[in-house]
Amino acid sequence: MSKLLDYIRLSFFAAGLLLGVQIPAFVSDYGHALNAHLLEANKAIAPFKNDAKQYFDNDINKLINHYQNIGDSIVGKGANHINTLNNREKSLQDAVNAYNKAPYLYTLTSDFSSIKKQVWQRFEGQIVLKKDSIIAAIASAIFIAMLAELIGFVLLFTLKKSYTKLFAAQK
Repeated sequence: MSKLLDYIRLSFFAAGLLLGVQIPAFVSDYGHALNAHLLEANKAIAPFKNDAKQYFDNDINKLINHYQNIGDSIVGKGANHINTLNNREKSLQDAVNAYNKAPYLYTLTSDFSSIKKQVWQRFEGQIVLKKDSIIAAIASAIFIAMLAELIGFVLLFTLKKSYTKLFAAQK
């Protein structure tokens, strides 16, 4: 029985290693996705930024206000779209800056759940043995092994206690 428990512990440890080595790969993929979305946002807003630079002293808000004040509802809707593109670019730029400062923390706490979901759906397991991958793998392996050990201990303690009460009640 002792050998079986040792193999179970090792299995949990190995599963933790395999899971942990994936964390840096996911964080890296998330950073690449943020950068890709930022590039697309930059391309989408670029013509309007060029107009703002040419006609409104590089102030895109003045361009948006100009479109809104023309009095044409179609052009006004266009101003709303430009504003949306501008806000998206700003929020993605802020996200990329925050990611570059603290990639793991930002990935964990990011508001861009749609991008995170896209990355997760396309994520394939990778084993890249860099220092951060090894550290994450060992940390998660120890955590999962300890968690499994704790759950097993609580479960066995509860079963033993119930078993003892059952036989004490029968006597």
